[in-house]
Amino acid sequence: MKIADIEILDLQNIPVTPPLFKEPVRAAVRVLKVKTDDGIVGLSQIGGFMHSATAAFIQNDLAPLLKGKDPLETERLMHQMLWKFNTRAHAGVWNFAVSAIDVALWDIKGKFFKVPVWRLLGAAQKSLPAYITFGLRAYSRDELAEAAKYWVARGESRLKIQVGRLNIRGEMDPSGAGAEHREDNPAEDEARVRAVREAVGDSVELMADANCLMKYDAALRWCKRFEPYNLMWFEEPIVHNDPGLLAELRKQTSIPIAAGQWENFSTLCELVKQRSVDFLNIHVLSVGGFTMGMKAAGVAQAFNLPVGNGDHFDLHLHAAVPNGWRAEIHVNNWLTWNVLYKDAPGPVNGWVTLTEKPGLGLELNEDAVKEYRTK
Repeated sequence: MKIADIEILDLQNIPVTPPLFKEPVRAAVRVLKVKTDDGIVGLSQIGGFMHSATAAFIQNDLAPLLKGKDPLETERLMHQMLWKFNTRAHAGVWNFAVSAIDVALWDIKGKFFKVPVWRLLGAAQKSLPAYITFGLRAYSRDELAEAAKYWVARGESRLKIQVGRLNIRGEMDPSGAGAEHREDNPAEDEARVRAVREAVGDSVELMADANCLMKYDAALRWCKRFEPYNLMWFEEPIVHNDPGLLAELRKQTSIPIAAGQWENFSTLCELVKQRSVDFLNIHVLSVGGFTMGMKAAGVAQAFNLPVGNGDHFDLHLHAAVPNGWRAEIHVNNWLTWNVLYKDAPGPVNGWVTLTEKPGLGLELNEDAVKEYRTK
């Protein structure tokens, strides 16, 4: 069996409507297909940032290298992609590209051997505790509390809230894309967390996520204001996931620290070595697929750290290893998957159970692909 072709499907304007939203938001996904001469097709998605550059790198450089190669030789192909294009192990486009490729190769491998990927990788656990990333920045304080109650009423007992909503001008700038300094007063975020805690009670597990938006002194202020609300973790509070600053912050707060999403293998190792985190959040669409994700999970286990975070691909990594601890169900992403894939896995009473279907167990909804495909 050989790799015959690599195809990227650019899907745009996919409508998804989170709870309490009056109008849908529009999602975009770039689906990757690795095709073999045996007819087996591996599915994946391009993650991270710089999607256009990543797609171009895959099509112009990785595809010519990989065509004719054995898709089952995942370690060999990862090694070749590294030494051909990234000898200094830089992050960025290379990571996002090879991660997408590797995930698709493992899908092929699972389909070839007729077993799910999580069993191929280790099969430590079939069901995972799931948390819902529900606390979107677009919600008002009252809407946030109502949305929390919505999910708890549906049996979900682990919830994550996004914080750091405003820039220094008081404008909504959740991605930091405006290059403005961030707000310095945690009062509104504390009030939002308090509103959710009061709405759902003490038995519900809460997390907060700042998406790498804060400088150190701001992150420390947020931590001190959040400490009374018994958060399970504060995720990526500091700009650039700076390992040294995260390690220092961790010493100054009782709230556990989580970080690692979208980081490459080298940065994940640095977060562990510098004792920067209590939870290492590994994402297979950035770390280097399952091939490098398993190595990162092993590093975390060597330091007695659980791993969490993720999406429908990461579920297979977390189920494979004994330190897989929390599976993220991001509301917008999950709603998007339910449009694009048939029978996508989801949470049931706070747990998500892995499929026994071969490979990743995902089947594209071809009608949705036709509707939203741009090229």
